[in-house]
Amino acid sequence: MVGKALLKSLSMKASLTNQKSPDTKYGVRYVESFAINLPAQVIDLYKWISEMTESDYTSYSTAHVAMNSYSKNGVLFMSNVENIGTDQIVQHYELKFGTAEHVQLYSTKSRAYIMRWIPAVVGVPWEMQIRPVSMNTCELVCLIGVDYPNPFLKIAAAINGLDGTFLKKHLRKEGKAFAKNLEQKFGLKLNG
Repeated sequence: MVGKALLKSLSMKASLTNQKSPDTKYGVRYVESFAINLPAQVIDLYKWISEMTESDYTSYSTAHVAMNSYSKNGVLFMSNVENIGTDQIVQHYELKFGTAEHVQLYSTKSRAYIMRWIPAVVGVPWEMQIRPVSMNTCELVCLIGVDYPNPFLKIAAAINGLDGTFLKKHLRKEGKAFAKNLEQKFGLKLNG
């Protein structure tokens, strides 16, 4: 019975919401998938992200500088600092949606420091989803992006590499590390 339900879910792939801030139309999104050698149903993304420590976060990428999280009235909030290319960004995420297979965070007022000096406020989506691939494997799908308040800032970021080159490279590195960590943590529980 479980096998039939899983096979049915394989044919009905859920999609990321491609969330954007309501006050901007100058956004970019990047999505990558990463293999995990575990059945999808053993992974709990909400538990993983809500229990993430600063030590965990900084281990996923050398670009990750610091992280802190807390819950208020049942809502998870997370702040983190990252160096992406020549820019530094301080994000203040709020969990918008969270289940075992799908988490969606958004930072409406991330502060990006262009060339690590010039401050700019941008919106930053971060979304992850677990999708079954077979009975024993799944994939982590990650979406990250930036919502710029105007076209000039988007152009400046593109010239500087934040709008693509560095952001894509960062997504590939951290997404691979996220998938590996999920496989380790939930594989231990499956086998232990």
